[in-house]
Amino acid sequence: MTTEADRLARQASERLEPAYVLLDRIAGEVLRSRPVRAPLSEANLSGLQRLLADLVADEPLAWGMGFIAAPLIVDGLERYLAWWQRQNTRVARLRLNFDPTSVDVYDYLQMDWFQLPQRGQARVAYGPYVDYSGSDMYTVTAAVPVVADGVFLGVAGADLVVGEIERRLLEVLHGTTADAVIVNTERRVVAANTPRWIVGSRLPTMPQAGDFREVAELPLGIGWVLALADPAAG
Repeated sequence: MTTEADRLARQASERLEPAYVLLDRIAGEVLRSRPVRAPLSEANLSGLQRLLADLVADEPLAWGMGFIAAPLIVDGLERYLAWWQRQNTRVARLRLNFDPTSVDVYDYLQMDWFQLPQRGQARVAYGPYVDYSGSDMYTVTAAVPVVADGVFLGVAGADLVVGEIERRLLEVLHGTTADAVIVNTERRVVAANTPRWIVGSRLPTMPQAGDFREVAELPLGIGWVLALADPAAG
């Protein structure tokens, strides 16, 4: 039997699904750009760069997106990033420091949003967090693996606008009279229709049936959970 939590979880997933449709499109463009009998080079990715600039300019859910390569995949480089981001109305390519001897090196190989797809997770949503080492923005990084012939090429990723995520999820949560909350895999509150749970705070445990009236995982495949409780007294 479908519960109210199941229904709301499905609707919440539908609100965020466009982000992963975009990521699949980026991953597909990377695969189409690969030469048949030569290593991938930045010159092959000119079409990808144009696509990224266009997508970032038009997509309110994301303010940055791109392809983050595994070591030696592009031009034999240890690190390679094709990433475009929007600041106000300006869209530009992001340039980061990949010098391993530098104190402010951006080592994405150690970051969860890169490592989880590398280990085979089909969809990742990391955060919300402040990206101090990259953009200095409060964001959720969505990512999917880019794989060809069993070889991990890297990640298609997007930095999502936290306020837009919350707005879309609240549209769903306001459709119930119950107190409703959505938490990420780290138990951190992403959205709630009541001050009972503060966005950004962390629950002591993951929601489960014994503590909530109903619990359902979002079918989006990122491990986020929606929980319903009877309205708090007063």
